[in-house]
Amino acid sequence: MYWYQHPFHTASEGWVSQRREERVYTEDLLNRNIGKLITFYLTYENNREWNAKVLTGELREVGRDFVLVRDQKTGKDHILMNINIDYYVFEKQPARLVEPRQ
Repeated sequence: MYWYQHPFHTASEGWVSQRREERVYTEDLLNRNIGKLITFYLTYENNREWNAKVLTGELREVGRDFVLVRDQKTGKDHILMNINIDYYVFEKQPARLVEPRQ
């Protein structure tokens, strides 16, 4: 999964962009949002039947290279491979990865 380093806030300096020692992965963010409604946008190269797919459902499980989602329409569980996921959208406010500093 991809990682990003995020800015942190200090009261005296305002927002300061600094590199943190630890890396934060999208896997960590998704794990904090298990049980939430999420929409996945996927593409599959060289597939004539369907090269793009959109799936909305409850996030059930997160692994290193996959996510498990229960389809909102059918109630079926789908394992989605990260390599096919273009992006995802939370239908409600996602849980924060890190709480803002005071």
